[in-house]
Amino acid sequence: MIKSGLANKITTSFIIISVLAVIATSLIMLLMTRQQFSTYIDNYNQVMLDQWAPIISDYYSQYGSNGLQEYLQANTTGNGKAMGQRRHGLMPMGIGIRQGQRLIVADANNIVVADTQGLLIGQPAKLDSIHLSSRELLVDNQPRATLYIISPLGSGLSSLENQFVTRLTINTAILAIIIGLIALILGLALGKRISSPLTALSTAIHKLANGQLDERLTLQGDREFIELGRDFNLMAQKLDDAEKNRRRLTADISHELRTPLTFLRGQLEGMQSGSIPLDIENIALLQDEVIRLAHLVKELDNLSLVENRAVSLNLSRFPLTEFLEHLTPVSLAMQDKGISYSIDIDNVIKEIYADHDRLLQILLNLLSNAMQHVEQGGLVTLSIQQHRNYLQFTVADNGPGISPENLPHVFERFYRVDDSRNRREGGMGLGLAIARGYVEAHHGKIWVESNPGCGTVFYFTLPQE
Repeated sequence: MIKSGLANKITTSFIIISVLAVIATSLIMLLMTRQQFSTYIDNYNQVMLDQWAPIISDYYSQYGSNGLQEYLQANTTGNGKAMGQRRHGLMPMGIGIRQGQRLIVADANNIVVADTQGLLIGQPAKLDSIHLSSRELLVDNQPRATLYIISPLGSGLSSLENQFVTRLTINTAILAIIIGLIALILGLALGKRISSPLTALSTAIHKLANGQLDERLTLQGDREFIELGRDFNLMAQKLDDAEKNRRRLTADISHELRTPLTFLRGQLEGMQSGSIPLDIENIALLQDEVIRLAHLVKELDNLSLVENRAVSLNLSRFPLTEFLEHLTPVSLAMQDKGISYSIDIDNVIKEIYADHDRLLQILLNLLSNAMQHVEQGGLVTLSIQQHRNYLQFTVADNGPGISPENLPHVFERFYRVDDSRNRREGGMGLGLAIARGYVEAHHGKIWVESNPGCGTVFYFTLPQE
């Protein structure tokens, strides 16, 4: 549908424009040619008038109009005794008129007394509507008659000029037909070249709309179509990723909820049947699972705010030393695991401009993540450096590191680098996703660098203006 309609429009437009251009050019050329011929003939007629006026004036001064008709016909058509001879003397050699031209002489009363075609003799010289040139004939400096030379272009008579214009018109029409055929061929080729990528794009869009999210375009054609295809493929990839994330989110949430609920159900059924004693220790286990479920719901709520860009910030300036005290629980937990914890802070930093609670959550998530991936005797370092208009935070560990194939996914929800870790040891896989959302809500940037066996370093920046 799109191909035929667009291709036809392009082809038709191409033909119309080409033919109109040829016609316009031909008309302009035709008008210019006629104008040039008209100017040439007018100039030629003036030359003829300059030649004929003295001769006819001389004749008129001697003989009047008597015999003038025979004189003109004999010397312009070749009739009579001989060309160049006249009844009252010799006609100057080399003087004549062109094919189709006409000489008319009218007396002082505007009555035609001589006409090379013999049509108007004795009639009034009503020649206003005919393209002609004229000259008064003077005898003793007195006007005695008027000489007219009529152009074949004005009178419509057959002439070399008219034949040339006719041939030019015919050749122009032939040229317009040829150009139209060429335009038809080029229009069809151009229409197919333009419509083919659009047809492929339309087909891919329909497939994408019908749920075939793996549909991709082959990048070919002109630069604009390649860019359009690249943008479509990028959009399709994002839609495909979003759909996969949605399905994975449903599965992950189901899994995260099913595990503690299964545990709670098993414990409660065992207590009911008497196989599990109803003591403080088992009740504490049930309470821990309820707390974990509440924490999961809270994390999901935070994740929802992050993904919907609905995180509200309470920005303020607060002392750095007071803020670091809130990280003491993490440092104590590391000590319990036998992990060394160090802080490296630029001396010029005295206060921080950010949302206190959100920043604390970011660092707690990053430090907890580092602690989970460092074995006993390992090292975790928190560094804060002052740059021109932002602070750069760094959380580094000397753990096993992250493989290159896992590195792009560490900030995705429910993603765990080590699938062998259970939920209790490896967390729920939401902390890094939430940390990224909080950093971006501050208009900062967060990224990670890691090599297997060389540890992992998380960076993030917070603007201070």
